[in-house]
Amino acid sequence: MTYHINVNGDNIKEFLQIIRSLRRLGVIESIESSSDLISEGEPIEEDTLLNILKHSEEEIECGKSISMKDVKKQIKNWRKQ
Repeated sequence: MTYHINVNGDNIKEFLQIIRSLRRLGVIESIESSSDLISEGEPIEEDTLLNILKHSEEEIECGKSISMKDVKKQIKNWRKQ
């Protein structure tokens, strides 16, 4: 399952610490940044952008999405462990 997360720029360090912990636990298989898809200042091709959008929409239609409320619950539960 793929998630697209918009991280507050002020909290990148904290976010990446959480991600590293989740990778060590085997929860996260891989992670890619949008900066991995394109270099700053370089335009993204329309086909690439449309493929990303199509893939995201297909996952949502298949029920492979969760609400922000559920994400917050999962983070709270993870922190309790």
